[in-house]
Amino acid sequence: MQLDTRIEIETPEGIDMILRPAGLVSRALAFGIDLAIRGALIGVFYLFLQFFDKLGIGLGAIVFFLVNWWYMVLFEVLSQGRTPGKRALGLRVVHDDGTPIDWSSSLIRNLLRFVDMLPLGYGLGAVTCLSHPRFKRLGDLAAGTLVVYIDRPL
Repeated sequence: MQLDTRIEIETPEGIDMILRPAGLVSRALAFGIDLAIRGALIGVFYLFLQFFDKLGIGLGAIVFFLVNWWYMVLFEVLSQGRTPGKRALGLRVVHDDGTPIDWSSSLIRNLLRFVDMLPLGYGLGAVTCLSHPRFKRLGDLAAGTLVVYIDRPL
């Protein structure tokens, strides 16, 4: 296995871009931050919705679904491929060619997150990520995306 995982891409303008794929640990930490934020959002909504009796239960289920399924997609598409967790760790989701992620790619990679969770606690996703030279999980493979480090100016 190669130690240097950088990817060089030449743009149509002749500019060389260097992408550094993010590994499992940084991706897992970013996901943990996002999971905590989603849990806090859902918890706040549940505290408010408990006053609505049975209507609150139904609304709570809708809120749970919306937050869990759309949080990642909305942040990735509307925030240059960065959720708050990815932003905190200097990560970003891009297409394999380095272009910004779009709606369809984000939807595909996040719908397959359920498969990555199998059998327990992202076991399949971790194995896939560790065995791929660019640290891709199944959702990334299907969507043609890559999680990379953002080069920050010194």
